[in-house]
Amino acid sequence: MAIPTFTAHAVRRRLAKVESLGLDELLFPSRGGTPLTTANVRPQLGQVLEGAGIKGVTPHMLRRTVVTAVSTDACIELASEMLGHTDTKIAVQHYIQRSGMVDPARAALLDRAFAKAEECPRC
Repeated sequence: MAIPTFTAHAVRRRLAKVESLGLDELLFPSRGGTPLTTANVRPQLGQVLEGAGIKGVTPHMLRRTVVTAVSTDACIELASEMLGHTDTKIAVQHYIQRSGMVDPARAALLDRAFAKAEECPRC
């Protein structure tokens, strides 16, 4: 499985803390040794964010942020696949946040194609 470098560092730090880890043991278990779920993580995330002075952030917002970044830097298909969706429509409708900014390269292209002569500094 390919993971980002910062995740690999977290995995290495965790492996250094545990004495031995069997093939069927969890790397990041809950305090009770069970798999982490939204119910386990949400309160912990809330405490960390509160300690950092950050309000109003939810796990869903983090998921949307990651999927939007993947979609922007790679493609919608890869972002949708990360979510476990077989159809990109769900990712586009509910997860991928569209930027309100105009791509400068596209803006320049439109200026060259449609700017009036008096507005063009080269004319």
